[in-house]
Amino acid sequence: MSPRRLVDDAAGVANRRPRRQARPAVTSLMAALVVVALGLCAGHRAARADVLDEAWKRGNDAYLRGDYAAAIAAYQQIDRQQIASPELTFNLGNALYRRGALGPAIWSWERTLALDPDHEDARYNLEQARRVSATRVHDKLEGAERDPAWMRLVGLLPASTETWLFVVLYLAFFVVLLLRLRARRARSASHEETHLSAWGALAAILGVAAGLAGALLVGRSVMDRIPFGIVLPDQVAVKEGADPNYKTSFDVHAGLRVRLLEHDQDWVRVRLANGLEGWVHDADVGRL
Repeated sequence: MSPRRLVDDAAGVANRRPRRQARPAVTSLMAALVVVALGLCAGHRAARADVLDEAWKRGNDAYLRGDYAAAIAAYQQIDRQQIASPELTFNLGNALYRRGALGPAIWSWERTLALDPDHEDARYNLEQARRVSATRVHDKLEGAERDPAWMRLVGLLPASTETWLFVVLYLAFFVVLLLRLRARRARSASHEETHLSAWGALAAILGVAAGLAGALLVGRSVMDRIPFGIVLPDQVAVKEGADPNYKTSFDVHAGLRVRLLEHDQDWVRVRLANGLEGWVHDADVGRL
């Protein structure tokens, strides 16, 4: 399967990386559909799995021949069945981007990274799409796109890397403690202070490092429980209250990441990274 890169963006801004043809991913979603099929035992349920499989193939074929509207329809048919697949959301994001739906494309790629934080292609496409989005904003809100420092710190590494880093440092800390204890029991008069001091210093360094790695994991857990969403339309007026008759406080643009605070019927109160708050229609924000 060839690499899955965007060739160029809708605004004509060329990518700085080598140009490669974007192709839909197949393997993981096919596996997900197989699992669905295995779990369906009755006749109409087996037929449903066949429909989803057919929709996946139809979406891929439509994407490859450049019929992005048909590809979007097919992928969304599967997406409505709540099948969690990074390949599905990645392909959907690509097709939406080709159709010029920048906000929904960014939302789809954000969902891809939520399912697979190591998805390099989705991360790359997000970077390109956000650059395009930035060129379309005329009255940019200062600090609206910059998350708090602790969130940026927690997000520096994938969750899997943070977990392994903590495990390795934690185990290394106790290994060094055991080695220090062994050295203390078998010490000689001439090397007593030097060896014990070295082992103690190393244990202290590893202990601090393990504590910091653990703090990253705690921060990740806290951040994962915070509800976020992505602005879908190109521009949305943020109101002072949950009604269209309220005064507009400010505008937000497609692809902006916002925190979801509370709902009031079909409205949701959002908070930007810079602390600004207001109300938008629930349909204008894709929940992560």
